[in-house]
Amino acid sequence: MKLVFAAGEFPPTLLQQGVKRIGSAIDADIGLSGPDILPQHCELQVTPQGVRLKIAPGAVVTVNQRPVDGLIALRTGDQIAFGGVQASLLALDAPRPAGAAPSPDADDVGTTTVRAALPKYALRAQSGRILGRSYPLTGATIVGRAPDCQLRLEDTSLSRKHAKLIPTNEGVVIEDLGSTNGSFHNGKRVQRAVALPGDEIGFDTVRFQLLELGQDAIGGASSAPAGAGAGAPRWLWPVLALVVVAIVVAVLL
Repeated sequence: MKLVFAAGEFPPTLLQQGVKRIGSAIDADIGLSGPDILPQHCELQVTPQGVRLKIAPGAVVTVNQRPVDGLIALRTGDQIAFGGVQASLLALDAPRPAGAAPSPDADDVGTTTVRAALPKYALRAQSGRILGRSYPLTGATIVGRAPDCQLRLEDTSLSRKHAKLIPTNEGVVIEDLGSTNGSFHNGKRVQRAVALPGDEIGFDTVRFQLLELGQDAIGGASSAPAGAGAGAPRWLWPVLALVVVAIVVAVLL
């Protein structure tokens, strides 16, 4: 069987035997974003006997429009919603559901296992009810209150489609989409800007820090030992080294 997401939030996924973790955590097997997605939202347990869905306490999941919890068995054709993200459980040779977003890289998911590219960046919430949550940026992401936003935030200060985030090799491009209360880069209101890991990205008063996955989080922590001088400019270290060498030479002479 395969799991197909209606809006293309994640590529169609071939369900091989094992466990697939679903949530907003950086290390989730299927990374989803949204205000209702928990870091460890649920997991799919695939066995020779079938597919079971194990739902974390407090996670919002529906199967065929009915709320579910605990551990339940799934069947081919079931419609699953993970906190508002819609998906279908289909047979391998089943056609793409009507209205499902195309995914050119995964058209042959019925015969070939497609390994989705790992996201390079994630947003970590720095304010509000979502404080501490992480949202991987798996591609171009519309932020706002509208149900079809890839990152939907239920905050009345945000516009329905507030801004667009575009991950690139050089950073994340921020594009304001004509929002009422503005988009911000390191505290400055912008129409378009490029954010680097460690930078702050804001939508009105909702604040995030941009993380580069696999790197030290929270703004590039220095590798220098903690203590005096840990926050010194880089140019100062060679100067200090020369001073130490000069002192040692003077003592020896």
